[in-house]
Amino acid sequence: MNDKIYKCAGLADRILAFIAIVVFLLQILLAVTGPPQGIVDWLEMPELAPRETPRNIVVLGGGGIPSGSSLLRTYYAAQYGKNLTGTIFVVALPADGNPETSSVGRMRDELVFRGVSVSAIRMEYHGLNTHEQAVNVQHLLGPEALKQPILIVTSGYHMRRAVLCFRKLGFTKVEGLLASEIGAEAGIGPWGWLRYGAWANLERGIRVSRELAALAAYKFEGWI
Repeated sequence: MNDKIYKCAGLADRILAFIAIVVFLLQILLAVTGPPQGIVDWLEMPELAPRETPRNIVVLGGGGIPSGSSLLRTYYAAQYGKNLTGTIFVVALPADGNPETSSVGRMRDELVFRGVSVSAIRMEYHGLNTHEQAVNVQHLLGPEALKQPILIVTSGYHMRRAVLCFRKLGFTKVEGLLASEIGAEAGIGPWGWLRYGAWANLERGIRVSRELAALAAYKFEGWI
């Protein structure tokens, strides 16, 4: 009996080691080539670029304020919607303590700083993941919002998961605005790819892998 257990444990260790090696080699390959563009486009859903004026704009928080992801998302949301009339903005990010002084409050303040009226902004600070945030936004906006145009503002690879969460809850007019970084316009000198490009590709590959795993988990939970 013990021999069987040891053999099974040894087999499991070898399988895990093989998987780890495959994942490592895949990440090295992605550092050279970058993620396949087809997968990137599938995750980012560029076909959902806004075509009609949204009644509601949902800005999903990233790493808090200050952080690159949340600042990008609030910037894009404000640039797109600050001159719209009658549009409601919702910033969604879990609050650590008082929401007024937490990152979700600072996201609201960032929108105001960039020209959005404070009276047009709502805060959703209870949801701990994209699914919970979508559920809470639905409750916050009311059932009538399901038929109204809604714009989701988030970072590229997160777009598909976010959009599918809102569609699963019954939102029928969901569009997306990608909060994407813009590369440096100036030349970065010799060996630029080795100094920056390979690491950027590696980071992109890790993000894509993480997002594919998250999509699988959300599908398993029935959230998308």
